[in-house]
Amino acid sequence: MENIALQTMGLKGETEPAPVRRVHLLWGVILAVTAVSISAAQAVDVRNRDRMPHEITINHSDGKSETIKIGAGQNIANICSDCVVLAGTTSVEAKGNATVKIERGEVSIDGKR
Repeated sequence: MENIALQTMGLKGETEPAPVRRVHLLWGVILAVTAVSISAAQAVDVRNRDRMPHEITINHSDGKSETIKIGAGQNIANICSDCVVLAGTTSVEAKGNATVKIERGEVSIDGKR
């Protein structure tokens, strides 16, 4: 009895037919795109509704912290997936697909995305 892998081996020494490899590749691409879209969908945005720029501090869940300037009326997408945003004397914890708004120099969670 001969080895089945040797019986199905093509000219290039491959054990799977080309259509099967294409299906595996297609599923790999679909899974990768789905993972990227899920992670992008779960990101916090910041919206400055004031007519003046503000400096905000973002404390990420991994312990890193950064300070950024957000212009008047500006939106910044995907600043984090789980963080605390500080502006002036206020702070708010944001995660998932929340939008943090800045109004009158204070931060809060905006119900509209």
